[in-house]
Amino acid sequence: MKRPYPPDIYRLGFLSFFNDVTADLITPLLPVYLGSLGLGVRFLGVMEGLADSLSNFVMLLSGAAADRSGRLRTGVRIGYRLAALARPLLAVPLAPVILLGRLLDRTGKGIRTPPRDRLITVSIARAEWGGAFSVQRAMDHAGALVGAPLAAVLLILYDINLPLLFLAACIPSLLSAFLIPRHLADLRLSPQPSAGLLPWRALTPTLRRYAVVIFLAALSSPSELLFLMRMQEAGAAPYAMPLAWFLFTSSALVGAYVGGPVSDTWGRRRTMAAGWLLFSLVTVAFGLTTSPAWFWPLISLLGFQAGLTEAPERAYAARIAPPEAQAGAMGVYYFAEGMGLLPASILFGLLWDRFGPAVPFFVAGGTALLATSLLSLLPSDRAKARRT
Repeated sequence: MKRPYPPDIYRLGFLSFFNDVTADLITPLLPVYLGSLGLGVRFLGVMEGLADSLSNFVMLLSGAAADRSGRLRTGVRIGYRLAALARPLLAVPLAPVILLGRLLDRTGKGIRTPPRDRLITVSIARAEWGGAFSVQRAMDHAGALVGAPLAAVLLILYDINLPLLFLAACIPSLLSAFLIPRHLADLRLSPQPSAGLLPWRALTPTLRRYAVVIFLAALSSPSELLFLMRMQEAGAAPYAMPLAWFLFTSSALVGAYVGGPVSDTWGRRRTMAAGWLLFSLVTVAFGLTTSPAWFWPLISLLGFQAGLTEAPERAYAARIAPPEAQAGAMGVYYFAEGMGLLPASILFGLLWDRFGPAVPFFVAGGTALLATSLLSLLPSDRAKARRT
């Protein structure tokens, strides 16, 4: 019988779970909320592009800071609390305040993610990293199993306004952010004072190439909210948005459970290639279909591939990073992802405004195919990867 993971793996998982209960009560309703305020796909694309890129840039700084200080719990604590305190701003029906709340929320994500991922890698043997990351990601997605259906039920059964719903949704993340981190082990790793804010020189050539590939993969991946807006444009009711988000994240939950263990045996690079190829096919299908019924299986496949690739993407970065700069290397991975996500959502929204919804989905699918083909330039993540 497989022994359980260390307690901190599950504590980090529960932090992600309660954080996502709040996030998934709010996030799928943002397209509806913004539409009610007269803010369309262009504003949504700009907001999500800025938010995701800021998050990933902060991850770069946070990862390097964790390497220099050797303290991991502090970044986890600050990041979750900042996000929890920022989300009530989304209830203020003013575009600048909504934008500020979204940017602060994603800044919190950027602060917490590299030290959290580093805490996972130092808490467990290397051979079990994929499975441990899968536990954390699966519990993260499991928050949607509570948050999104609850949002749909409230919209169907009660005449509740969205700002009030957003404020009530903030309670789980506020409680967990101020209670759980105090129970995490306060690990003090050996400080790496030479780690810079941009630790590019500390990276192996393999990790540098991987960062380029991740940039292209992210460039093909606009915000999932734009997929929901495509459903809304095709005639889906407001309460269908959280249900679609529930389907997406529950499918991602299945993918997360599969992705980590499969990547530990089959290989992270192969698992990523399978997921990215599936994303390309689903994205093109989103551009082709106009029938609301087809969006439901496509949303499910989109979620599955997202969960399938999350653990191997992170585990591959950790596997090929130098031991003395792992948190900083994880930050570079997230920064490369963010630099792709910024133009991805913004350009997607602009193309949608100019040419209609089909063209941006086709462009995204083609870019994903290019990123998939470039994985062949990277070495296996097994025994020899670190020496490349």
